[in-house]
Amino acid sequence: MFSIHQIFVIVGLLLALVELVLGVATGFDLVIMGTVLILGGFIGGLFNNLYLTLGASIALGIFYLFFGRSFIKKKLIVITKHTNIDKLIGDTGVVIRSITPDTAGMVRLGDEDWRASSSEIIYEKEKVEVLNIEGVTLIVKKVNV
Repeated sequence: MFSIHQIFVIVGLLLALVELVLGVATGFDLVIMGTVLILGGFIGGLFNNLYLTLGASIALGIFYLFFGRSFIKKKLIVITKHTNIDKLIGDTGVVIRSITPDTAGMVRLGDEDWRASSSEIIYEKEKVEVLNIEGVTLIVKKVNV
């Protein structure tokens, strides 16, 4: 059958494969832990020593958990940069073309006209507040006066 060294390598490869299937959703941890097992299996297999396999895997795993993981997490975190359009969130405006849940309308904010959508029906000349922005479309709600 398989030796413990080969099992470590196989499990490591499976962890890396699972990471490929799931994408970066697991934060790259499965690839690193798989690599730790593969290296532990190879090191132990090279000297044909079970304790070396376990020791190398444990040492590499602890090293990753205490030092490597925070370094990799910093590199993987995507920082969202806000643009000037984000300042429109919370602003109020006036509908200049009616909005329905199925059809986008137009809203005037200051001296600019914007495409807008809503989950409710909003008629012309009613006041709205900007909740969010999706692409170039404002997501608005009716302001109760």
